[in-house]
Amino acid sequence: MTLAELQARFQAGIIEGDKTILASIADSRKTDRETLFAVYYDAYRFRLAEFLSNDFPVLRDFIGDEVFGKLVEDYIESAPSRQPNARWYGASLPDFMAETLAWRKNLRAIDLARFERALSEAFDAADAPILSVDALRDIRVEDRPRITLEFHPSLRLLDLALGTEQIYDALTQGDELPAAQNGKETILFWRGDGQACYRPLTSEERLALLEARHGLPFGDICALLAFQRNGSDTILQAAGFLSQWFTDGLVTHVSICD
Repeated sequence: MTLAELQARFQAGIIEGDKTILASIADSRKTDRETLFAVYYDAYRFRLAEFLSNDFPVLRDFIGDEVFGKLVEDYIESAPSRQPNARWYGASLPDFMAETLAWRKNLRAIDLARFERALSEAFDAADAPILSVDALRDIRVEDRPRITLEFHPSLRLLDLALGTEQIYDALTQGDELPAAQNGKETILFWRGDGQACYRPLTSEERLALLEARHGLPFGDICALLAFQRNGSDTILQAAGFLSQWFTDGLVTHVSICD
């Protein structure tokens, strides 16, 4: 057996529980080969559990250590690590919860996991230069309805169960948990000044930001908002959204469409 084959079998034993590797391990004077191999087998899982605990501390507080431990065990068994960087190992945990019978109806826990994952993704996203609102000063007034925007790679938008942000804030601040609520809320995530940031969006800002990300010009966004509000003048509202996006550091490029 070559060294590469031995390494592959050892990895298969650690990740998948394949016992073939035991034939290549000698008993020691103090213990048998299965006990020796179990040290590595268990250490691998303990390490993955540590990563998950670090990535989802608020979820752990919400559901409790014992229940979180069972969730982690189930996830590790169903989703062996395939990434060289363990930072990404927990990326699928919210999806796993949504697809698992024991968890799929616990929307508050699932969306809390999604919330924490979005914070991690925003923090780890690629960097890009950001623009200040001064970038608009060089654009002629008559051209401003035709401006389109590009946004920072860290930007995330999530539609979550209403109250998810309140649960996250309560658990991180040691406050009492809010009562369960019906409905949805939209949370914006991004990285600002080296920190993962978040804030809730109104339905109007959600619509405006979604369309802006799809390349819709500013004037068309104003028209769409006016249609949603039965013809109300929304230019000032849209201008407020635009100003806030620059203030948050979300805009990386401004263009004028033909």
